[in-house]
Amino acid sequence: MNGRSKLATVSILLCLCLIVLLQVQQIMQARRQCDQLDVLIERFQTAWTNRSSTLQTTPAADKAIRDGDEGDWLVWALTAEPGTLNPLTRRVISSEWIVWRNIFEGLLDYDYDDLRLKPVLAESCDVSKDGLRITFRLRDDIHFSDGTPVTADDVLFTYNTIIDPGVDAAQLANYYKDVEKVDKLDQRTVRFILKKPYFKSLEFMGLQDVGVLPKHIYQFDDPEQFNKMRSNPVGTGPYVLERWDVGRQIVLRRNENYWGPKPRLKKIVFKIITNEVAAVQALRAGDADFLRPLPEQFADMSADTEFKEQFRCLSYFTPKIPYFYIGWNNDSVYFHDKRVRLALTHLVDREAIIKYLLKGQAKITTGPFYIYGRQNNRDIKPWPYDPGKAKELLDAAGWVDTDGDGLRDKNGTPFRFNLMIRSEDPFYERMAKLINNALAGAGIEAVPDPYEWSIFIERLLDRKFEAEISGWGGVIEEDPYQVWHSSQGTGRGSNHVGFDNSEADEIIEKARQTLDEHERTKLYHRFHEIVHQQQPYTFLYTRPEMCFLDKRFENVKTHKLGLDWLQWYVPSHKQRYK
Repeated sequence: MNGRSKLATVSILLCLCLIVLLQVQQIMQARRQCDQLDVLIERFQTAWTNRSSTLQTTPAADKAIRDGDEGDWLVWALTAEPGTLNPLTRRVISSEWIVWRNIFEGLLDYDYDDLRLKPVLAESCDVSKDGLRITFRLRDDIHFSDGTPVTADDVLFTYNTIIDPGVDAAQLANYYKDVEKVDKLDQRTVRFILKKPYFKSLEFMGLQDVGVLPKHIYQFDDPEQFNKMRSNPVGTGPYVLERWDVGRQIVLRRNENYWGPKPRLKKIVFKIITNEVAAVQALRAGDADFLRPLPEQFADMSADTEFKEQFRCLSYFTPKIPYFYIGWNNDSVYFHDKRVRLALTHLVDREAIIKYLLKGQAKITTGPFYIYGRQNNRDIKPWPYDPGKAKELLDAAGWVDTDGDGLRDKNGTPFRFNLMIRSEDPFYERMAKLINNALAGAGIEAVPDPYEWSIFIERLLDRKFEAEISGWGGVIEEDPYQVWHSSQGTGRGSNHVGFDNSEADEIIEKARQTLDEHERTKLYHRFHEIVHQQQPYTFLYTRPEMCFLDKRFENVKTHKLGLDWLQWYVPSHKQRYK
C-alpha cells in the first residue's frame, strides 16, 4: 500500500508540475504575443504621433523657394505607354508613376526618408490590442478633384471593388483575404476587422499604393464595366488628367482645387518615346527633362562632361528597385523538372550580361527580396556559370540528343522553346540572343518571341508562354504571397510560372501572421533557400535606379525611397514653359 501510495503521490506531483509548466509556457507565449502586438501597434501608431512630419509637406515649406518660383512643367520621357490609368487594374510601373501620389492618394503613405507610414487622407488611426481591428477616421478637409468630399462610403467602395472577383485586381485582392468585414461607423469613420493579424495590415487597410476611389465616379453594375475604365481617372491628388493623346503623351495639370499644399510645378507631361535613343535625343534637344535610361546609356552619358553640365546623372539603390529574371513555366513539358531549371541557370552567364549588356551597372541576385534588405538571405550564393554541370543535369533529367541533330530531345519532343520578350525594348532582344547562344552550346534552342507590352502582360496573365524575361518592382518589406503562393498560380494571379511548393506555401502563410520581425526574417530566409533550390526563375540581376534630370529643377534630393518630384521647383528665371 505504502509503495502504491508513494507512487500515486509522485504521479500527482508530476502531473501538477506538468500543468504548472504548461501554464507558464502559455503565459510566456501570451506575453510574447502581446509584445509582438505592442510592436505592431507601436509601428501603426507612430504614423499619427507627429502630424508635422506628414507626407503632405511640400516645397511650399522651403523658405529658400520664393513665390515667383511657382510654375514650369516637368516633361518625362516615358519609354512604355501604360494600358490603363485605373489604379486597381494597373499592371506596369509606368502607370504607377503617373497615377500614384499625382492623381490618387491613400489613407496613408510611406515617408520618403524614414520609411515609416504617415497619414495622408486619414486624420487618426486606432489599432486594437489584438491587432484585428483597425479604425481610420478621415480628415474633414479632404475632397476629390471635382470638389466632392471624401467619405467612408468611398473607402468602403474601394475595398469592395478590390475584392470583387469580377474585377481584374487579383494582384491586390490577395492582401485582403483575411479581412472578415469592413464597417462604416459614420461618414468619416471606417473599421477593418481582420480574422488574423497581418504584418502589413496597416499598409493595405490604409490603401497605400492604391488610393481612395470616388464611388460617385467609379461605381458599376457589371465588374467588366469597371475593368474598362482605363482613362479619365479622378482622385484626391495634387494633379488631374488634362488629356491622353494615345501614342504621344499623357498630360497632368496641377489640381487647383487640391485640398492640401499645392506642388510648384504646373504640369507633368509624360511624353511617350519608346525608342531609347530617341529619348536621349529629346533630352538633349530640350524636348524632355527627365529620363530613366538604359544602363549602357547611363554609363556612356554620365561620363560625358558636356552632358553633365546640363543634366543631373543620378544612380541610387532603394527598396523599390526591381529584380529581373527568366521565368520558366513550371507546367511546361520543358521546365517541370527542377533539374532542368537549375541546368538552364548554370547555362546563363549572368556576369557577362552585367559586364557587356549592363556596363557593370547591376548586381547578380539570388531571390525575390531587396538585396540590401533584412529579408534577403545573404548566405545564399549565386549558382555559378557552369555549362559542364548543366549538361550533367540535363542528361540526368532525360534530355539527350537521341537523333544526332544537335538538339536535345525527350520522348520525341525536341528542346526548342519560345522565350517571350518585350518587342519595344532592344535591350531584351540582345539579352534573348545572348541566352539563345548560350543554350545552343548545350543542345537547346530558345527562340526569341517578342510582343508589345500590353500583349506581353495579357499572355503572362493567361499563362500563354513557355519562358519569359521580365522583372518585379520592389517594396519596403515584401510579402511573397502575390507572386509565389500556389493559390496565385490560377486565374489571373501573379504566380505566372505556376510555382507550387507546399513548404513554401506554409512559410508564406505563417510569415504573414508573424509579427516579430526577427522570426519573420528567419522564415523568409528559409523561403529564399527553397526558391534558390527550386529555380522557378533564373534570377538575373538587380540594378540601381538611374535617371537623367535637367539641372534647372531645384530641391532635388535622393531620399531613401528615391526621388520625389512633388518637392521640385524651377526658379522663375530658368522656367521653360508658361
